[in-house]
Amino acid sequence: NSAMDAKKHSEALASYREGLKILPDDPALLYNGGFAAMLTGDDTLAAELFVRLKKLEPEDWQVRAKLIQVYERLGKINERDTERDELFALRKKGSVADLNEQIEYCRDRFFIGGREVMALELFEFKGPRGMRYIFRILDETGEREDFRISLGSYDMTNAIWQETAKPKPAKGVRLFHLDGYFRNGAHATYGMFPGEPSYEATKKMVIEILEKRAEPISGTIPGASTPQSKENQK
Repeated sequence: NSAMDAKKHSEALASYREGLKILPDDPALLYNGGFAAMLTGDDTLAAELFVRLKKLEPEDWQVRAKLIQVYERLGKINERDTERDELFALRKKGSVADLNEQIEYCRDRFFIGGREVMALELFEFKGPRGMRYIFRILDETGEREDFRISLGSYDMTNAIWQETAKPKPAKGVRLFHLDGYFRNGAHATYGMFPGEPSYEATKKMVIEILEKRAEPISGTIPGASTPQSKENQK
């Protein structure tokens, strides 16, 4: 654990693996070993350790969240979706007090341009400003959020869209939008989508934004230079 705290992830993983030879069913060793394996890029080992822990503690929701993350990284989409469905079913069951209090979980972690991105999915889509995903882009230290990009669908926006769009949208279809929120108070909208985009499509758009291959279609600028609409840039 000291090696993990010092960000010596390979050293920590070696120690956890030695510990697991002695205590193969120790939950802390399995969880920390799986996390260390993820941090060193050994996602196959991480999945193996988390699966072993899930069998021992099937109601540990954080283990399921880690499996969702690692299956995403391994490209095992069916396994990822199965774990996600089971996580949501576990929360709906209401038997895990800690899980009942959670409004979101981390479903994905990846790096773009040396910056870590934590992708959060909300358990419930509700309220006048409903959110589905929040992508937290961390600063260079990896310790705090620099800015965020979110996929949401707001009641007021939908009411206007339903009244003005031509042809008229089908009943029940919502208008989703991808927005950036920055520490200086700036806001940028990167796209509007009739119907909810999949996680894969949303992640692809976020990556394009972070790689500067996509520009905002509109934005607000409180006294500073921030992303503007393409028309304003012209």
